[in-house]
Amino acid sequence: MSISISPLLKKGDIVGLVTPSGFINKEKLIKTVNNFKKIGLNTFYFSSVLDKSGYLAGTDNDRIDELHKMYENEDVKAIVCVRGGYGVTRILEKLNYNLIKKNAKPLIGYSDITALINAIYKKTEIPGFHGIVGGGDFTDFTYGNFSNMFFGNSKKITINIFQGHIKEAFVINEGIVNGKLIGGNLSLISNTLGTPFDVPWDNKIVFLEDVGEAPYKIDRMLTHLLSAGKFKNVKAVIFGRFAACETEDKKENSFTLKEIITDRIKPLQVPVIYGYSFGHISNQVIFPTGIYARLNTEDFSISIKRKEINSFFN
Repeated sequence: MSISISPLLKKGDIVGLVTPSGFINKEKLIKTVNNFKKIGLNTFYFSSVLDKSGYLAGTDNDRIDELHKMYENEDVKAIVCVRGGYGVTRILEKLNYNLIKKNAKPLIGYSDITALINAIYKKTEIPGFHGIVGGGDFTDFTYGNFSNMFFGNSKKITINIFQGHIKEAFVINEGIVNGKLIGGNLSLISNTLGTPFDVPWDNKIVFLEDVGEAPYKIDRMLTHLLSAGKFKNVKAVIFGRFAACETEDKKENSFTLKEIITDRIKPLQVPVIYGYSFGHISNQVIFPTGIYARLNTEDFSISIKRKEINSFFN
């Protein structure tokens, strides 16, 4: 049976907005609605999207119910998390993964949403999409990547680094390699290690990002994952732009991120790059988790066969 390469979304489709982590205000919700309106997508949400319980977007049960109902809604063609924050890991054990698998649709988010994307992939093998949250700042580059991923119908999807990021990006180990994409926020991945939602990295192209973590904390998390054997059989590692993770005090006794990543990861002797266009930044690409991709460190390109994605949703 041939697999369609029709777009995952078309103009006029409805995307469902959810808040499985931290709470949002009305202004953030309006911004999200407008972000998608600009590219011809309608939005749908329940009143619970504005719920607040401490630092969470409502109680655990309410956030689970919101997510389940969004998957069950046949009019909703994709689900977008409005923001990250904290809270996803509290609901993972109670999610109905059979319901999610039966009603497979693209789930889009990053940061704390890493845990949700990876848990769903681990339990159902359905890929999620790491790269944006609905309430973020959508630049022309970000819109272009979203359109390429969800509105395109070419046989191959090519992901390229933002031109403004090339100057600060660097290659640690060169190479061309194929493997399934997996990864997300470094802190969330470190925190889910040893849980039922930890995704194996064997033969994977691993992508990692973080925000607001001191260099020694990045060192500690990478060392923790190395000691746990997570990097042992990876195909490659792609580091995003680690926003606000460099030390600001030039006199402080510290290492730079480049020094830390090179020291910890270069000995793996697999292709490694730093500074790709994803993370807590403007100008973001989108990575489909669990999908085979080809990484070329020479031109910082990542290519994917669209049929690999569509086989799960069409």
